[in-house]
This record gives sequence, C-alpha cells and structure tokens, in this order.
Amino acid sequence: MVDLPPAPAQDRCPGLLRPHLAADGALVRLRASGGRLPDGGLQALSDASVAFADGDVHLTSRGNLQLRGVAVDECGGVPAGLVEAVTAAGFLPAPSHERVRNIVASPLSGITGGRVDIRPLIGALDAALCAEPTLAQLPGRFLFGLDDGRGDVTTLRCDLAAVAVEPGLFRVTIGRRSGPVVPAGRVVGTLVDLAQRFAAIRDTSWHVHRLPEAGAELGGGAPLPPPARYTVPYGPLPGAVSALVPLGILAPAMVAALPTRDVIVTPWRGLVLPGEHDPQPLHDAGFVLDGTSPWTRTTACTGAPRCSLAEGDTRATARRTVADTPPPGHLHVVGCERSCGAPNFPHTLLLARNPA
Repeated sequence: MVDLPPAPAQDRCPGLLRPHLAADGALVRLRASGGRLPDGGLQALSDASVAFADGDVHLTSRGNLQLRGVAVDECGGVPAGLVEAVTAAGFLPAPSHERVRNIVASPLSGITGGRVDIRPLIGALDAALCAEPTLAQLPGRFLFGLDDGRGDVTTLRCDLAAVAVEPGLFRVTIGRRSGPVVPAGRVVGTLVDLAQRFAAIRDTSWHVHRLPEAGAELGGGAPLPPPARYTVPYGPLPGAVSALVPLGILAPAMVAALPTRDVIVTPWRGLVLPGEHDPQPLHDAGFVLDGTSPWTRTTACTGAPRCSLAEGDTRATARRTVADTPPPGHLHVVGCERSCGAPNFPHTLLLARNPA
C-alpha cells in the first residue's frame, strides 16, 4: 500500500495518490492532458482495473479517466501495484502535480475542422504546469482549455482558456471574462502566468469566476456572452471515427476493440480514433456511432450502490429509459436531490429509486 499526502480540507478532488472514498471503495482519477492517451495506456488501465478495481474504466466530463471500487488499507492507501501500473502506463509524469493537470482541448483539432492545430500546445502547457512548483497548489477542479476555434471547449466553463481566432492568434479567456489576444508562441506562458497569479490571490476560491471580482483581478475584461451549445459529431468522420461511450463506462470488452495507439478521450465521455477504422467492431462492442441515438441525450450520476446518498441505481434506470422511452431532450438520471454531474444546458432530471 502507498501512503497518501495530506489533503487540504477544502479540496477533495481525487487523484491516484489521493483517492476519494465512496460506498464501493476508493475512486482514483487519472488526468490525460487534452484527452491524449499514451500508447497502450487505456489497455493498461483496463488491466489494472480488473486487478485492483471494479473492472471498468470510467470517462469523466473533463476528458479524464477514473477507476472505482479500489480497496485501500486502514490508512487510506491504494495498492502499490496499482500505482506502479498507472505510473508505468504514463499517467503519472509528475506526482506532485497530478491533480492539477486538468487540460481540455478540441479533440478533433489537426484532424478535421477548426481554425488551427492546437495539438502542439497541449504537451507544452502540460510540461509548463508540471515545471512550476507553485502550481501544485492549484485546486483540483481548476480547468485549462485549448479551443481550436470551433467553439467546443468554450462550452466547458474553463478557468483559463485560449481560443483560436485566426491562424497564429488566440483570445485568452479569464473565467467568464474576455482577456488579451496573444500570438500562439505566448499562449502557454500567458496561461501559466495567470494561473500563478490566481494561486497567489485565490484564498478559498476554487475557480476564477468565484474570485471577488470574477477574474477582473487577473486582467479580465468584459463578461463573455454565453457560448453556443456544441453538438458532438459521431460516427466515421474525415480522418477519424468518433464514438460515444454510454454512461462513460468502458468495459474490458470495449477496450479490447480499440487500437493501442492514438486514442483521444473527449470531454463528452467519448473517444476519437484518428485514421481509418471499421466502425462495425466498435458498434458490436457497445460504442455508439449514431448522433441520433438516445444515448447522446442521456447521462447519469454514479448512483446506488456506489454512492451512499443515492436512492436508486441510476445506471439501470438510464438503460431502461433508453430502451423503453427514449428522452426527446437531454435526460440526466440522478440518485438524490444533489443532482451531481448535471449538465450546464437545459435538461430534465429523473430521480432513480430502488423498489421498496
């Protein structure tokens, strides 16, 4: 077992070395900057989940990955074998910064659409974050974004983001305020500088928009208009296949149907597979490749028995609803009134309750 570092009282966002204890065991979250996975990484995580967790790999709304149901020791430590497996798979490049490597990026950038290819910025930003000791103290929910101009990442409420306005030029956003326009070569430095300034003044604020002046302290200007909702394309695309993972749960059989290289996790609990791929094996394994599927309009919180507060099995309720009465709009199934994971756009809530 591995000892855990002390956790700040106000920040329980999990990592591998600081898990969250749930009703089904510990939950560990693994950051994948920009959703880009190391070669063989997903297969390694799937094997680790079979050995140490509930057997599945879970996708998050920030393009990260989670393992659930991990057994811990009496001190809350996770198995050393799990840490070793995750580290060997390439998901722990900087243990001190593991919880702050939260970078979302346009998944299809450099493949199809968008104004610029932001892929080189992803690794550069990740490396710059890990190289700055003061940024290890950022809240675990602090989110960086890189949008290639198509408007997908701008919908995700990033704390700091860079949005391409034309080739070589980016608008920096500061919380929900407009920031400076900078050339591509200054994007990483600008985001890191703003993050350091936030860390220095944040007090108990977890997000930029929660600062007393909502980011104006960092140079934020006029409030940004609400972003237009982004519609994720699914199925074969020019240069890639986009696949939805129902409820964000990747079972071992689904992972076995995937390539071992060039897998991109999206913030919409899906995957982008660059290159030419036969969609039929993906469909047969349980991936959704049809943008009209009710699964594109159905999400759920963890639910019982994995959450002690949940009144019912949200996953089973979601599957029955999709099979019997597909929702006309977006449906989010919840296990209690807290409505964890509810989307930030119009939706209907359905409370799952187990039979009395």
